[in-house]
Amino acid sequence: MLNNEPKLLKDVLLYENGHIRRTKHILMVYSLAKSISSEEGLSLEQQQIVQSAAILHDIAIKKCKRKYNDASIEKQQLECIPVAKKFLKACNYVPSYTEKILNLIYHHHDYGACQGIEHQILIEADLIVNCLEHRNYREKAADVAVHFHTKTGKELLHKLMENKEIPSLNTLHDTVQETEDLPSIH
Repeated sequence: MLNNEPKLLKDVLLYENGHIRRTKHILMVYSLAKSISSEEGLSLEQQQIVQSAAILHDIAIKKCKRKYNDASIEKQQLECIPVAKKFLKACNYVPSYTEKILNLIYHHHDYGACQGIEHQILIEADLIVNCLEHRNYREKAADVAVHFHTKTGKELLHKLMENKEIPSLNTLHDTVQETEDLPSIH
């Protein structure tokens, strides 16, 4: 099967070896990128490219932490292309897709130099998830709002900024724990 996205997702999740935060991050960015690209009317090819880039966008973090003890953007850019190429080759991605996906991965932190709609959607999906992972998610959302340009991305971000009842993902565990500590009523 060419451009085997389901295998790519499975292989990347296995590569993360159960790392909970990175696994959740990958799945959420992938899901948002898929939703935004569909809502924005991208072609099937464009959707497949942005979805695959969303799966791989942070693929270099694990290697950078092991090799450099540093997962800065600069280190990720050094390592992301060779790591991602291996995954794309194993999943039978055609060269025209591979080139575009690698470019998106490499530039996914370049907010000021948008390289097209696929790049914009990847940026927005990643930024929304980053906001959800932040303790002060509304402040974070307000800080990054300037980087949103798609109708769907703006709608999602504005709902996040408006909602005062959504705990950040980092506090969900604490909320569940507090609920479990309450006495049961029978």
